[in-house]
Amino acid sequence: MSTSKTSETYKYLKSSLLNGRFAPGDQLRIDAIRKSMDVSVGAVREALSRLTSDGLVRNTPQRGFVAAPVSADDLRDLTDTRIEVETGCLELAIARGDLDWEGRILSAYHRLSKTKLEDARTRGTVNATWTELHAEFHDSLISACNSPWRLKLRDMMFLQAERYRRMSAPYALEHRDLDAEHKAIMEATLDRDAARACSLLGRHLEITLENVLKSGFLDTKEPPQKQRKTEDA
Repeated sequence: MSTSKTSETYKYLKSSLLNGRFAPGDQLRIDAIRKSMDVSVGAVREALSRLTSDGLVRNTPQRGFVAAPVSADDLRDLTDTRIEVETGCLELAIARGDLDWEGRILSAYHRLSKTKLEDARTRGTVNATWTELHAEFHDSLISACNSPWRLKLRDMMFLQAERYRRMSAPYALEHRDLDAEHKAIMEATLDRDAARACSLLGRHLEITLENVLKSGFLDTKEPPQKQRKTEDA
């Protein structure tokens, strides 16, 4: 089996799932993917197995591989857990980070702030380059964490949250000042103000949750009464 073909298939399917080309619950037919990409059955199966480990695909007894479902309850739980893990990573990074770490944050923020959020070619869609730089900025914030398990959990949840975030992208274009949020998080982080930086990051993640729910893509039943750590941020 060609490793490059497997990797190519994995990247294509991952992008398709994140960008909604496969709707939640859609069956991912191995033969159809094989023919469309001109790759082997083995390459498709390996790619789908990796995506199952990522949580973007499920392997069901009756239907085979399907795009993982989404729901408001899942996103609320994901957001709560992600806030706990990611703010923990940020707190450790602030305690352990050096000048090189500060430089990575400044560089990542500069590139992100100079990149347009909206795709100039397709009105109402997010610029793919901005999406890449956005991930780099968030990675830079916690890059000095030095806790492999925390980072592994964080990366897994970031991927899940990215799928939801992209669903609400058109809504966010009109209702959110992302640059101001990122700048505030960066400044608090570089000031080594862990409490404020973590509060701002937590609120940043909660606004994504709120925007996805307001965008109408998911069932918007009222969540269970629950005190969130960042309500007063």
